Formats: sequence, structure tokens, C-alpha cells
Amino acid sequence: MELTAAHLRYLLAIYEVSQTHLDICSRSIAEKLNVTKPSVVRIMNLLMDRGMIVKEHYGKIYLTDRGIFVAKAVRAQLETVLTHFPPVRIDMTEEERYNAAFTGEYDRLFGPDESEKENAS
Repeated sequence: MELTAAHLRYLLAIYEVSQTHLDICSRSIAEKLNVTKPSVVRIMNLLMDRGMIVKEHYGKIYLTDRGIFVAKAVRAQLETVLTHFPPVRIDMTEEERYNAAFTGEYDRLFGPDESEKENAS
């Protein structure tokens, strides 16, 4: 099974928290992503199976070398998308821009492009 955008969001959250905190736990990831702790535990198990993290039984979460490599690569791609993110006609918070860039929700934000409008006529 491939890692989905949701899985990668969790991996990035772990990576970002690890930049400022030595101790990473499921609770801190749940708070960062505004999700439930059981949902974090489920994804953590999947990330462990993929060799991205190591999680102590009742404790800390650590990124493996593989997890760090993937998180850095995804972060770099996300930064590229955000740098080239086209202007939108609606007000967006940084978090909304991040989510739209991460999930590719351009159609919802922009609607059909001009060529699609012409073809529909």
C-alpha cells in the first residue's frame, strides 16, 4: 500500500515537531493536526510498518533515516508548490494555502479554467 496524502501529512507533522521538541508523542501530533489520538495511533502503526518511524510502546516517537528522507523530500516539494501557488480570488489563511497545496485542491479554489469554459460552450 502506498502512502497517501493523509499519511504524508502525519509524517510531516512528526518531522516539524521534531525540529523544536526532543520528545514527540501521539498527543502532540494529534494537537498539531487537530485530530483524535486514536487516529494518530492508527497512522503511527502504518508508518512503523513502512519503516518511517520507531515508536516506543508507551512513549516517544522517532523518525528513522528513511522517514527523515521522505519527510524532507515531501517538504521540499510542498515548498515548491507553495512558492508557485497561483493567486486566488478568495481570502485564505496560511493553513488553507498549505492544505490546498498539499492536497491539490486547485479545481475547488479556481473553478474550471478558461479553456474548459470555452469547450463547454
